[in-house]
Amino acid sequence: MVNVSSYKSGTLQDKCHLGLRFAVLLRSQVFMSETVSRVPLLNQQRFAARKGTRERKGKKKVKAEIAKKEEFVPYKVKLARLHVPEGPRRLVEINKPEVVDDVYFTKHFMNVPVSLVDAVQFHRETNHPSVYDSPEALVTMKVELNMQLEKKNRYLDNFSRIVLLPHSFEYQPVRKVLAFCKTQETQEDATKAGADAVGGLDLVKRIQSGEVPLSDYDYFVAHTNMMAEILPLRGLLKRKLPNVKNGSVGVNMPKMIQLFSKGIEFASTRDAYELDYGLVEVPFGRLTMPMEELEANFSIILKDIESCRARNSGSFVTRCYVLSPPSPEYFVVKTEAYIKKKAEDTSSSSSSDDDSDNENEKPDEEEGQNTSRARFAKQ
Repeated sequence: MVNVSSYKSGTLQDKCHLGLRFAVLLRSQVFMSETVSRVPLLNQQRFAARKGTRERKGKKKVKAEIAKKEEFVPYKVKLARLHVPEGPRRLVEINKPEVVDDVYFTKHFMNVPVSLVDAVQFHRETNHPSVYDSPEALVTMKVELNMQLEKKNRYLDNFSRIVLLPHSFEYQPVRKVLAFCKTQETQEDATKAGADAVGGLDLVKRIQSGEVPLSDYDYFVAHTNMMAEILPLRGLLKRKLPNVKNGSVGVNMPKMIQLFSKGIEFASTRDAYELDYGLVEVPFGRLTMPMEELEANFSIILKDIESCRARNSGSFVTRCYVLSPPSPEYFVVKTEAYIKKKAEDTSSSSSSDDDSDNENEKPDEEEGQNTSRARFAKQ
């Protein structure tokens, strides 16, 4: 060992000799530490883990990292981010008692359906000049629909309709209609009915050349004898091309022009989250109109909505409200008196068809072929 006291009191030669011995001793200690660290341990695992074990540990690491990154978000905050309504869109009246008195809180009891006459009268009182001061307010119907089809997870697509009401009212400007007619007689009838532009093959050529701007017209109607001539306009008109399905192709030109120029447009809106919930909102008159006219318009629109139901589906119109802004009130209206007749007609027609089938039942192969052709034609 190196003596420090002798190192301090010794001569220069002794100091050099002691320093050399100290350096050799330090180098030997470093060498011994390196050799000891390189010696393998007998209890240490020297082989790789199995592939399944490595994958399982890797997944645990990934899950742990994801759990650390995710922060707690309250449920209401998630709904607000997704813009999802908290409750169902339909009016749910579970565990609510029926009304037993004349005065009650509406939120604690079930809604009492009223007749259309009473609903309009209530809105007339609310929109009186002494209350909301809107005696000529629009009367709007809000119809809830069941879009569920017969098969599971199948829903009715949105539809758009246009209806000509028997009693018109001031609601929206008259739309411009262009009519395709071949003969001089039909062109005169279309002009008298209110068509903004009338023509035959010459009008088709002017549209193709760009002389007639299509953006100036809202709807296009055509006579049945002009179907072949207007086919070259398919690329220009696109969805506005007249077709039999939406009623823009026919023989009665005045009726079609009146429908598309003065009819009431409405469309269904299916909820993005409750796919079986549909809604139609359309005005059917003003408070100043006679009650008979309002009821006639209401019946026409409700029956037209009911006609859009899918075949073999359940109840389509689930509830109907009547509103009249700016009043915030709404009243549930009884719809049985307006759509019950159609249901009875369909049931009676089906029963009569069954009776006729039983009477004329024949086991011939020819009759089976005819029925299959009829079904194929309907499809």
